[in-house]
Amino acid sequence: MASTKGSTKKSADKTQEKKPVPPPTHIGDFIVVFVMTVCKKILLVDTSVKIGLYFAGVVIGSVLADMIQLPRTYLSNKDNVFNQYFVKLGWGWTLLVLTAFITQTSYVYCLGKTSSVKIHLLRLCMGTFWWYTMVSIINYIENVVGVCSGKGIIGKDACIKNGKSWLGFEISGHVFLLIHNLLSISEEVKIFKDWKRLGEMFEDPDLPKNKDIKMSDFLQGRKNYRVLTPYINITVVVAAVFMVLWEFMLIISTIYRFHTTSQKVTAVFMAVACWFGSYRLILGYSKTGSLKLLQKPGESPMKFTKVG
Repeated sequence: MASTKGSTKKSADKTQEKKPVPPPTHIGDFIVVFVMTVCKKILLVDTSVKIGLYFAGVVIGSVLADMIQLPRTYLSNKDNVFNQYFVKLGWGWTLLVLTAFITQTSYVYCLGKTSSVKIHLLRLCMGTFWWYTMVSIINYIENVVGVCSGKGIIGKDACIKNGKSWLGFEISGHVFLLIHNLLSISEEVKIFKDWKRLGEMFEDPDLPKNKDIKMSDFLQGRKNYRVLTPYINITVVVAAVFMVLWEFMLIISTIYRFHTTSQKVTAVFMAVACWFGSYRLILGYSKTGSLKLLQKPGESPMKFTKVG
């Protein structure tokens, strides 16, 4: 009898030790996880680290380009397809991707409040202001600080019209634009590192009470999360593709002698100044409540990510 009880106990123990076997991973799921992991590695590097890398890359690349004559290739031609249809329209492409990302994500974490979505989109207006202002300053400096190779000809337009060369301090608009694009993407998509946490928060039935959120708003946010997350993932992939493209074109603009080292470094400082003015000064100052028209990326009643 004791033997029977002992065998029954062992059998029960073995039954408890058995764990359910997880279903086999589908190849499609594996590809999705792999792609999203790579995109996060590309996008979620700290912005301050990126600034250091871009600055060092531009300085070192420019110095090497002055010392070593690189062979001419298709990419060294300013009329190449990447330059004509992507870099020159760079802020437009970046604006398109970030508009899609901010609209979708803020509609989720702002619990479907379109008025809050519009406030988050205002950050792109700030970026557009810096883009237009700095490009205008670059053109102004080139026109004012320069002379024509032809005697007696005044003004850049007249100089070029007469077939002469305008010798001015031409700050690299490409370097400025590319780094401005890169830093804007880096700052806006950083909330995606906490996107999974936001989904877990939407599964907590006690969260509306703890965060003083209306249940109807909470349920709307949870619905938006489930519906929009696949589209947000696609937008993240597109953002990662553009970040790689902008970084590649930054290398091309640096190593080929389109501009001098000082002109490229000046462009880097201008782009970093725009980033610092927007995301560290203006948005940093808004936390005091003095600038209620602007909100930091991820700022919402859900408080799912570190803001600032």
